Amino acid sequence: MAEVKFPKGSEEWQMFTDFWKLCQKYWIVENSDDYWDSLVDNAGDFMNKYDTYFAKQLAIGFVESQDRKWRDGLAQKYT
Repeated sequence: MAEVKFPKGSEEWQMFTDFWKLCQKYWIVENSDDYWDSLVDNAGDFMNKYDTYFAKQLAIGFVESQDRKWRDGLAQKYT
């Protein structure tokens, strides 16, 4: 199996770092328009910055995951 270590500062390294920051910032779901507007805006910024299918799927998947948490009532467990 081929393996790669992304060099610090490479575009891939930065993409995963930015995605990690996005997840940390919005991990706890909030019931507010500000939360959802900000999450969607920041996810869109991430998608536009990296403009790859993979980055888009990461961002969409995270937003959908947060939405699912909210719909399943899991948000209340984090607040």
